Amino acid sequence: MDDKELIKRIMEEVKDEKLREELLALVVEKNKKKDDAKKEEEDPIDYLARLAILGGATEEVAKRDWKIAYVIFSLLLIIPGTVALLLFLAFLFTLFKDIEVAISYLLIAIFASMPALIGALGVSSLRSGKREYERFKRKSVN
Repeated sequence: MDDKELIKRIMEEVKDEKLREELLALVVEKNKKKDDAKKEEEDPIDYLARLAILGGATEEVAKRDWKIAYVIFSLLLIIPGTVALLLFLAFLFTLFKDIEVAISYLLIAIFASMPALIGALGVSSLRSGKREYERFKRKSVN
């Protein structure tokens, strides 16, 4: 007998008002316990599904951000590194002709190499982070 039939039968057969209210309260309480049990069963599954979806979305965002950072750090490495190398070559060619100009080329090359150093450190950090992530992912699968 389902709850609607039970409530209908209680309303028809029970004449005492207090007893009727108590029986209806018991039916409502029983339904509430069933609903709570259902929610407890469904909530962990829902929660895990949401975590899986968020984890996948977070991983996609992290991959995109990693690629953007990799491009930026690579450009920081390549462009100032090339400029610093050219200035260092200019220093070497003018070293014996004009020492003051050669020293200015060397100082500019040193300052130009600083962003290249930041780019190199960034690329190195991103690569080591990716290796660690892949190692962690392999461990979590096993």
